[in-house]
Amino acid sequence: MVLGIICTVFGAGIWLINLYGNGFHWGRDWPFLLLVFGVYKIWDYTSRTRKKENEDLKTILKKVESGKMDAKEAYEKMEEK
Repeated sequence: MVLGIICTVFGAGIWLINLYGNGFHWGRDWPFLLLVFGVYKIWDYTSRTRKKENEDLKTILKKVESGKMDAKEAYEKMEEK
């Protein structure tokens, strides 16, 4: 996630300098690719985190349905997450 934030901020900053200022002359649009990569890394991290949380909750609910866990224990486990 940190890599994604760094790439996003760095890419956006350089891209804006290239568009509106007299900054770097490495090309005009290459920082946009860094910006896109950073946004992708942030999205990837958040989607993996949500998926893991959903799988944990599904496992708890399946245990309750099968009778391996009571409702109070399930509630406590869900509160931990």
